[in-house]
Amino acid sequence: MSLPGIGPLPLYGFQRPGLLLFGLIPLALLALYVVVQLRRRGRLRRFTEAEVPQPFWRHIPIAVSVLGLALLTIALATPTHDMRIPRNRAVIMLVIDMSHSMRATDVEPNRLKAAEQAASQFANQLTPGVNLGLVGFAGTPYLLVPPTPQHQATIDALTKLDFADGTATGEAIFTALHAIEAAGLTGGDTPPPARIVLLSDGGENKPTNPNDPHDGAYTASRLAKDQGVPISTISFGTPT
Repeated sequence: MSLPGIGPLPLYGFQRPGLLLFGLIPLALLALYVVVQLRRRGRLRRFTEAEVPQPFWRHIPIAVSVLGLALLTIALATPTHDMRIPRNRAVIMLVIDMSHSMRATDVEPNRLKAAEQAASQFANQLTPGVNLGLVGFAGTPYLLVPPTPQHQATIDALTKLDFADGTATGEAIFTALHAIEAAGLTGGDTPPPARIVLLSDGGENKPTNPNDPHDGAYTASRLAKDQGVPISTISFGTPT
């Protein structure tokens, strides 16, 4: 099918194909019109041998009517067309600290609530289509929301955060990196453009050895750098 000014438009089916049966109506009308015209011409030939010219404009009304009915039938059947829309592969992971130190009220109403509000505002203003995920952590990190373009999922999860013991910042960064890697497996041959946004008061008390090859904020940060994933840190709390 080709539309004026648009060009070829491949059709892949109809939502209501049964309505195409109504297309028999304009075909029947056209057939009836042809039969009537042939009989009329036959009657005229009985009275004269001369060929009576038939002005073409006499057929315009029926042609327009048949065409209109045919187009109406197609429209009622609702033709469908598959269109591929490139998916935005960009990923942003919010990593938020839920340790007991975030109870401090030097930032109103407390550090955790301030971080939640900042993260929620960020999610609301984020470009539509960008994949947003959420990791909450204290002594153990949790992937609360895998990367998704549905930003409301992150906003809803932010309202359910609660305090816990420990501050495993490094493990939380590793969790975010794993989520980014998993998101990259769903499309494309190259890793998706990604960024980690860390919201914390800055302290880490787990693990005790930050140079452990599997844990620690420093080790995790180095791995993020090696993978081309920048980390933006937003600190909450007043210096002591």
